[in-house]
Amino acid sequence: MSNPARLNGLFFAVLAAGIAARLLVATFGHDFDMDSWQIVARLTAQGQNVYANTPRYNFAPGWFIILHGLYLLAGRNEVVFRYFVAGFLSAADAGIFFILWRKFGKIAGCWFFLNPISVIISGYQNNFDNLAILTGLMAALLIGDEFEKPVNRRTLLGLLVLGFSLVLKHVFFAFPFWLAVKQKGFGQKLIVVLVPVLIFLLSFVPWWHEGKQGIIQNVFQYGSFTREYFYSMFVPAFVQFMFSSRAIWLGLLVLFAFICRRKSVMETMLLYTGVLVATCPGTLNEYLAIPLAFVATHLNVLTILYIAVGTLHLLVDFNGFHLTAISPTIYIDIAIDVLCLAVAWATWPQAIAGAIKKLFAWAVLEVENQLGLKK
Repeated sequence: MSNPARLNGLFFAVLAAGIAARLLVATFGHDFDMDSWQIVARLTAQGQNVYANTPRYNFAPGWFIILHGLYLLAGRNEVVFRYFVAGFLSAADAGIFFILWRKFGKIAGCWFFLNPISVIISGYQNNFDNLAILTGLMAALLIGDEFEKPVNRRTLLGLLVLGFSLVLKHVFFAFPFWLAVKQKGFGQKLIVVLVPVLIFLLSFVPWWHEGKQGIIQNVFQYGSFTREYFYSMFVPAFVQFMFSSRAIWLGLLVLFAFICRRKSVMETMLLYTGVLVATCPGTLNEYLAIPLAFVATHLNVLTILYIAVGTLHLLVDFNGFHLTAISPTIYIDIAIDVLCLAVAWATWPQAIAGAIKKLFAWAVLEVENQLGLKK
């Protein structure tokens, strides 16, 4: 068998195994999110405005339009609908798998598609950040890295796709600013920021008249459950006294836009997902899946530990598989702390490696001095 044939065989074997795993965990049940999707699907099937009739939808219209289509395809059968949702999200994961396989190699693709966090979040928890990430990666491929030149048709198409990503879920809400930092020319910077943001804002127009209050309260003023892992662990007390966890988070998103300005768009986008989750004031279970493409393309001890501890959390958490009678929060705390270190390592690998070598040399010298081995 030729090498391309073996690679094709591996690709389709992993694809089949990953999809099967997601559909299998869908048989174990579901959590709060699926209850919300069912409410939303019923409302859309009745022709009602989602924003005016339920507080359990906190996103732009893209996802509820998809839910409406899946609900009708399922014949309004809610059991079938649940498997259709899991299957659709599995297809989105498969798209990310394909991009990573082609762009970063088979190990990165397989590491993303077969890791338990991705399987559980898509198959059991049915959260849809992966749709935004897939379209975001597609946008990055289109936008390219020619920021010295004015925005061309291909870049504009990429910005339109990025806007569509925001309409699905606003994972990349700050990423247009990251791109603007790279782009030369003030007018061109405005185009890079405004195109995706305007697409996001305009997507609410058909539902604004009746759903204005719900859109403002449940989308733009929505606040996730806060535990402030990064803020409490890494931000000094005197800084906490002056700035809230949200201010620190937004400030770091601005700072990293400049830190990453010389990196490629694809590399920048992956790192963005890591920074977004690592420093976020509120972290829910589904957030663990957001940086998985970053994790898959930065294979090291830290990212392996992130997958291991994050998986353990999803197995025991009450909003996960709840395999134990208690639901400790320590595991997700550790996962986010490890992610912070992984982001730092990916951003400053040479500086950190140099510091570790100096620290090790100092420790060896101290031991030698204490043992009297040095004269």
